[in-house]
Amino acid sequence: MKWRLLFVLIALSAINTVYAQIPYPGKSPGEVQTTSAKDQLSLENNILKMTFSTVGGKLRVAAFTDKSTGAKLSLNLPVFELTFADGKVVSSDAFVLKKKPALVNIPSYDSGSGRPGKAGGRKYQSELEDPKTGINIHWEAILTEDANYIREVITFAVNKTVKLVNISMIKLPGNIGVKAVGTVDGSPLVHKTMFFASEHPMSRVREEKGYISSDLPRLEPLTPGSSFTTSAVWGVTPKGQLRRGFLCYVEKERAMPYRQMLHYNSWYDISWGDRKLNEAVCLDRIKTFGDSLVQKRNVHLKAFLFDDGWDDNKSLWQFNPGFPKGFTELKKAAASYQAGIGVWISPWGGYDEAKEQRLNYGKQQNPPFETNANGFSLSGPVYNKRFNAVTSNFIKEYNVSMFKFDGVGAGNGASGASITYQKDIESFLNLISGMRKTKPDLYFSLTVGTWPSVYWLNYGDAIWRAGEDTGLSGRGTKRQQWINYRDAQTYKNVVKRAPLYPLNSLMNHGICIADNGLPGGLETDNQNVEDEIWSFFGTGTSLQELYINPHKLDSKAWDCLRDAASWAKANEQVLADVHWAGGDPDKEEVYGFAAWRDQKGVLTLRNPSPVEKSFTVNVRQLFEIPGGLGDSYSFYDARLPGGDKLFSGRTAVIKLKPFEVKVMNAMAD
Repeated sequence: MKWRLLFVLIALSAINTVYAQIPYPGKSPGEVQTTSAKDQLSLENNILKMTFSTVGGKLRVAAFTDKSTGAKLSLNLPVFELTFADGKVVSSDAFVLKKKPALVNIPSYDSGSGRPGKAGGRKYQSELEDPKTGINIHWEAILTEDANYIREVITFAVNKTVKLVNISMIKLPGNIGVKAVGTVDGSPLVHKTMFFASEHPMSRVREEKGYISSDLPRLEPLTPGSSFTTSAVWGVTPKGQLRRGFLCYVEKERAMPYRQMLHYNSWYDISWGDRKLNEAVCLDRIKTFGDSLVQKRNVHLKAFLFDDGWDDNKSLWQFNPGFPKGFTELKKAAASYQAGIGVWISPWGGYDEAKEQRLNYGKQQNPPFETNANGFSLSGPVYNKRFNAVTSNFIKEYNVSMFKFDGVGAGNGASGASITYQKDIESFLNLISGMRKTKPDLYFSLTVGTWPSVYWLNYGDAIWRAGEDTGLSGRGTKRQQWINYRDAQTYKNVVKRAPLYPLNSLMNHGICIADNGLPGGLETDNQNVEDEIWSFFGTGTSLQELYINPHKLDSKAWDCLRDAASWAKANEQVLADVHWAGGDPDKEEVYGFAAWRDQKGVLTLRNPSPVEKSFTVNVRQLFEIPGGLGDSYSFYDARLPGGDKLFSGRTAVIKLKPFEVKVMNAMAD
């Protein structure tokens, strides 16, 4: 019963938002140290060191060292290279270092409101100028306390229009074994225990003339009176801890750390393509969930999100007549259960007939709302102003706590986006950044149009797994086939294409128990429903969507929802580490999700086949336990009230019945 008491104690604070930070899985990075000699300066801590040279007034990266392994990259390369529209390449060597880089202390920041602050540290900064091109660059190299990475940041200013087509801040010798980990844009480069990247979802890996680089292509010219900032990272991880060490960096730098957002979503239930929402039916869902889940079962539902259908298609993002007071009454009702309001809105205008009606309305305006091949264009000043006004009003008038942004850039399943969409995507990112300045803890679900680059998380909280919203794959009941489809898409589109993208930040399309679309044809018996509920919370994602008609749940289903949601909340700090376990759902291989932290683990396994199967657990490999820590664990059944002990040890063979979903807590022996 030891584990049960521990997880109950953790759950007592479940009503509060928990922000998960991933501990560094090795020697503590510690405090920032600096050295500055005549022509050399360095930033370092216990685990890394980066040295810059200023010989001859030229700023260069001299070396990067993993102090834990002793591995050193002696580079002596420019800190950046710029490619112009005419093909000319200009490096930092062509820039005049206006003065020796200055060392600046970075104060720590405490939000003072329960939100995570920012660690202090130190940075070097300087100004560079190229008289020939008229480009001025402000350069910074930043190391914060207890960080396993150093960030370089450059900000451009020009006195005349300059057309750049590429910016490269990471350029490494191609003969040392540096490789991209991931096939999508915005993937990092890795060399043994080191990682490197341009910190932008549209960055690309390029191999040329004996070098491999992480580049940021550019579409728009630099113009006087405006500035542009981009950045790169140089990091280290302990041996055998690439994923977790990289995740440590991601969680420190993302807009908001992992935190679970359990909420109702109206799609498939009261939202569907053939109807519009209204105040009365929305209030019914708030009251039913509030009574059955919040009050009777003590589960904190954080928001009620109203999907496509709240607007009037012929007004463009204004309320339809079914909401005479907007979301005022919904806001009051949600607040009575300590919940907020969420809203769906589509940057490119939505889908199908509703989209066509919105586009037609936009064309009739004077001036018309700008469009591109996929719909409305956020890079257009007229449409951007309207979209910005709508989202700002939602925050101001209704204190909206989360946004589901659906449809931007290149669309579904992309591995990146054509450079032609860059202005649109960066307008989207700038919009989100502006909204966070108004309300920093907003939760953003960035759906269709994203791909699994961690750099989306510098703006939003979760991205789309890609694929269809819902589908069927494999064998078994229709609901088992839906579960299989959901997880197979995650495996194919994320795990295989972007191994370092955190599974804690995916839109999987939630739990679907409703009357419309494919979910309307899925079985609703308790066994199938409970399998979907537990398998979903076992994914560990922060975006906990309930596409549920509450009137379809009986008491047993409500209890299951309570138990699984409470289990996930109690394990929030652990689930921040969630990663794939096992094989391919579409090949009927046992698969699941594992997570570990501070000698506690959780494991969800599913057998996607109609025959009994076995899964061999090697505890150290499964949980990716750092060297030096023990790997003998006891596993307990999380789905049973008593949490029965299943097995103990370093290895075990787990048998799973056909389509069984097994959820386990694990504690170090």
